[in-house]
Amino acid sequence: MSQRKTPTLDAKLGASQAVLFAKRIAAQQRKIAARQVACTCLLFWALAHICVANATSVTQQVVEHAGTIKRYMFSADTFPAVEAEFEKMGVVFSDAPSRPVEGAMARATGIGPSGFSTPYTIDHVRGRFHVYAERRRPQHPIGPLPYISQEVVFDSTDPGVSPVGTLSYPASGGPFPAVVLVAGTGPHTRDAGMSLHKTLLVLADYLTRQGFAVLRYDKRGVGLTGGALHPGSTTDQYAADALAAVRYLRLQPHIRPDRVGIVGHSEGGIIAAMAAAQAPEVVSFIVMLAGPGLPGIEIKGLQDAAARRADGMPEPLVLLNLRQERELFEIAASDADHRDALAAMATATEKLPSDVKDKLDIPVDGIPVEAYEELLSPWFRRFLALDPRAYLRHVKCPVLALVGEKDLQVPPAENLAEIAGTLERSGNKHVTVRSLPGINHNLQSARTGKASEYFLIEETISPSVLDLTSTWMKHVVQRGGEAIAGAADVEVE
Repeated sequence: MSQRKTPTLDAKLGASQAVLFAKRIAAQQRKIAARQVACTCLLFWALAHICVANATSVTQQVVEHAGTIKRYMFSADTFPAVEAEFEKMGVVFSDAPSRPVEGAMARATGIGPSGFSTPYTIDHVRGRFHVYAERRRPQHPIGPLPYISQEVVFDSTDPGVSPVGTLSYPASGGPFPAVVLVAGTGPHTRDAGMSLHKTLLVLADYLTRQGFAVLRYDKRGVGLTGGALHPGSTTDQYAADALAAVRYLRLQPHIRPDRVGIVGHSEGGIIAAMAAAQAPEVVSFIVMLAGPGLPGIEIKGLQDAAARRADGMPEPLVLLNLRQERELFEIAASDADHRDALAAMATATEKLPSDVKDKLDIPVDGIPVEAYEELLSPWFRRFLALDPRAYLRHVKCPVLALVGEKDLQVPPAENLAEIAGTLERSGNKHVTVRSLPGINHNLQSARTGKASEYFLIEETISPSVLDLTSTWMKHVVQRGGEAIAGAADVEVE
C-alpha cells in the first residue's frame, strides 16, 4: 500500500509562487485585452465621428446648393479684366474679390444697380476666369419631407385631357380639408411660378404642413397632361380642369368632401371664381391671390400703363399707347373671325396719323400682319372678353382676395374694389378682401413691383401671405357648415 508524500515547505512555497505568478499573468492579460477593446472602440468612434462629420459636411453642401441657382455672367482672360467688367456692370463690393489660384474659386458679395445684394463666384479654370451670380431659393422644400406625396392622374371633361399632378397630405391623422392649387397665365408645370421660383410648390409645402391635403397639376399641354399648350387653351378649359380636380379630391377616403376649396394665383383666381360659380355644391371656399376683378380688356390696359410708368415713360406717351392698343384689343375681343380681325387690326394701324406713328415707333411701311397673331390666340381673345364679375356674383362660398400694393399686373385699388363690391351686392357674407403692403404680383416682398425684380428676390412667397392664407383657410374649415354656407362676417380693407 503506497503512502502519500507530504509536501515540504519549499514545495508549498513554490506552488504558492506559481499560483501568484499565474494570477499576475492573468491580470496583465486582462489589462492588455481591455486596452485593445478600448483602442478598438476609440478607433471605431473616431471613424464614426469622421464619417458623421463628412456626411454632415456633404449634407450641408447639398442643402446649400439645392436651393441655389448658379447664373453664368461672363468670362475673362485676366483677373483685371474681371474687375473691369464688374465696374462696367455697376457692381460695388464691400470687400473686393480676391484672385483665385488655378483650379480654385473665390467668393464675393456685391450690390448692383438693382440694389439687391448678390453673391458672386469666380472660378479659375484652365487659365481663364468664369464668373457666376448666385440666387438662392431658401423656401423651396428639400427632402425628406414630413408628409406624403402621391403622383396622380385624373380625368377632365375633355376626353383628351387627363391632368397629371401631385397630391400631398399629412402622414398621420385625417380625413383632411383639401385644396386645389391653380396657376396663373402661361404653360405652367404643377410647381408654377416665375423667374425660377416654384410658387405653387412652396405654397403646397406650407399648406400641407398646416394640415391640408393639396393637389397641384401640370396645365394643358405641359408634361404628360394632354390638350393644347398655352395660348391654345382658354380660361374656360382651365376652369373645367380645376373643377375636375376638386371632384377628384372629393373621392379620396382621407379627404373631407365638404371641405375642398381652390386657391388660384393671378388668372388662377378668376378660374377659382368660375369653378365656384359653376359648381357651388362642390367648391367649399376660394382664395384669389392677385386675382383680377375687372374684365380682361381693362386689366390689360392697366397692366401696360403701370409697367410703362414704372419704367419712367412720360404720361402723354403712356396714354397714347393705351388708346392705340385699346382699339386693337377691342377687335381681338370681338366675335370677328380670324381673317377679318387681322384685316381690321392692319387697317386701324394704317389709319393712325403720321405723327402718332412716329411717337409710337411704328415703321413707315406698317406692321407685318404676323405681328397681330399673338393678339388673336384662343386664350388672349377669351381673356380680353372675360368679365370676372359675371362669375363672382354667383359665388356664395367664403372668399379670400389678396392683392399686393406693389402689384403692377393686377393693380390693387381697382381690382379689389370690384371684387368686394360684386360679392357684397350679391349677398355673400363671408368675404375678406385685403391690399398687402410691400407685396408684388408674384406674392414676394418687393421694392418696386417690377417684373425684373422677381428673379433677384430670394423669397418665393412672403411669409405674411402664407400665414394669412392658411390662417383664413383654417378658420373657414373649422367654422363648419354655417361659415361654408356664407353666414359669417364681411371684411373689406
